Amino acid sequence: MTVQAYNPKNPEQAPASKPDLVQIQEPATIKAHPDESAHGDGCGCGGHHGHEHHHHDAEDDGIRVMPTSDDLKRLSSDTELIERALAEEKSNHSNLIASSRQTVPSIYVNGVEISEKAIGEEVQYHPANSQDEALFLSAQALVIRELLRQAVLEDEELAAEWEADDELAISKLIAKNVKANTPTEDNCRQYYEFNKSEFSAPPVMNMRHILLACPPEEGEERIELKKRAYEMIDAIKSSANPAAEFITLAMQHSACPSKTEGGELGILQKGATVPEFEKAVFALPKGLAPSPIETRYGVHVVEVLSRVDGKELSFDEALPMIRNRLAQEAFHHGLIDYLYTLKQNADIIGIEIDVNQENVYRG
Repeated sequence: MTVQAYNPKNPEQAPASKPDLVQIQEPATIKAHPDESAHGDGCGCGGHHGHEHHHHDAEDDGIRVMPTSDDLKRLSSDTELIERALAEEKSNHSNLIASSRQTVPSIYVNGVEISEKAIGEEVQYHPANSQDEALFLSAQALVIRELLRQAVLEDEELAAEWEADDELAISKLIAKNVKANTPTEDNCRQYYEFNKSEFSAPPVMNMRHILLACPPEEGEERIELKKRAYEMIDAIKSSANPAAEFITLAMQHSACPSKTEGGELGILQKGATVPEFEKAVFALPKGLAPSPIETRYGVHVVEVLSRVDGKELSFDEALPMIRNRLAQEAFHHGLIDYLYTLKQNADIIGIEIDVNQENVYRG
């Protein structure tokens, strides 16, 4: 195999992270109540009030005082947004093909050229930290695809299928040449014993809260709000009808849209709200919390209406998930071996690709 110039292992050209060209589907995490997962509400607490309130209900007044984890990944200010836009403008991503003429050498696979135009068009499928990295990922993906195309055309049974449906032809080629071992029950049991923590149903709870909103920097105001929160807790505990008292206080004072439901958030699972709120709430037993909970968004009076603790799944319960996972891993290793063989038997000029990585083919 002939290799030239474009080497991601060169520190001056290397991408910041490994290429990401194929996705091997991982099995979904087992949930305790799949039909009751938190959908989120206007305050981002993760509940679905009364099981009828959804993220875009008309009753949601637009207040978002407790973002979910997804919210926190977004840009936090207009300043950051402007800086990001200016950085994109300066990097001149608008003409990837012209830029590729300066960055990517001529690339050939067994004499077949990978054109600059094709690389430029492929870039959209490979988000990366830099333009050079995106161009390398795009070029590598096209080299692998060309290796597979040539393998299809060399196969007498599949050659005629390329023009009709190239993706189907590649799938048949891979199915014909990649033989993955089926995991035995002993393999699965061994995996289970070493990874029991992965196979458990998460805890869930039903709760309601009253949010007294306050930004974290307002120290004196927070002190006053904590006093008010303790007064509310005492009022609820001493009431002849504590549930009615909680609902009334929530509707009158809570800054969360859940106030229309008496503060009820519905079913809440881990990962549905901000870490400091989640950590405190999931440590609570059933009933009214004796102390308010502080988060970056204010002070919360919380009552746990019900909770179901997570439980470890038995081997029999986890077996289908383990079989699926091990079968996919075996297939992935077989695919790597097959692509490596194609690469070693080919004459590739202009780029050095590495198929021995987690994701190697965007197919």
